[in-house]
Amino acid sequence: MKEQKKGSPLGTLWSWGKAHHGKFVFSIILAILGVACQMIPYFCVVNVISKMFAGETAFSAYLPVCLVALAGYCGKVLFSNLSTVISHNAAYSTLRDLRERVVEKLAKVPMGTILDTPSGHYKSIIVDRIEGMEIPFAHLLPEMTSNMLVPLFIIVYLFVLDWRMALLSLATLFIGLVIMSIGMRNYATEGAGAMAASKKMADAVVEYIGGIEVVKAFSQSAGSYEKYADAVRGNADYYIKWMANSQKTMCSYNAVIPSVLLSVLPGGMALWLSGSLETMTFC
Repeated sequence: MKEQKKGSPLGTLWSWGKAHHGKFVFSIILAILGVACQMIPYFCVVNVISKMFAGETAFSAYLPVCLVALAGYCGKVLFSNLSTVISHNAAYSTLRDLRERVVEKLAKVPMGTILDTPSGHYKSIIVDRIEGMEIPFAHLLPEMTSNMLVPLFIIVYLFVLDWRMALLSLATLFIGLVIMSIGMRNYATEGAGAMAASKKMADAVVEYIGGIEVVKAFSQSAGSYEKYADAVRGNADYYIKWMANSQKTMCSYNAVIPSVLLSVLPGGMALWLSGSLETMTFC
């Protein structure tokens, strides 16, 4: 019997939102336009600097460029907000459809299986896990796509200007990715442990709340509460320990990746002083 090939996580998410693909695609297009508009002020600043180097002093020469920069910023706000609204609308519609499909499937599960499974497990799937997909649907799909396409265009543009400056601008990205890969090497194991701790807590909470009347009747409140409290403390302790171990690499790559000037300024200055880099390209 042939095993079915598993799709990529992103492909699986996309298939779950099939009924709302139109909204997701429109949201992605708007997000791309928003990020593109965000880049316009930077090109306007370059234009202003070039005019200053050329000795331009007339205010009328700078006004149109400033208005274009303002229009770019306004476009970024408009398109980004519209993208977010549409993606959230599509995301919550998708979550509704997923919950309906899970409940429909649950109705076909044998009663023995349902009785043998803690109610907290069903609550965790129907409420918590599906709710956790809101971020991938509403943010990952539009924002990841837009934040990848536009930077790719910028990288190509940098290589067209000067390949040496392009490599210098990418240096911190490569260093940051190396640090990130070190921090993520145990993610699968730690993530599975986090899900197990959360499931144990959810089962304990639902069991405690559902059986509280019986517990009181038989004076077993202390023991039952202890089991519930231990599960909650265990879940919190696991996440605190996991986050504490992740902070070093997380803070490091968040500090390194945006620090492009650390490589661009000294490297660009050296090339400019040697005469192999034009002033406007450096700017």
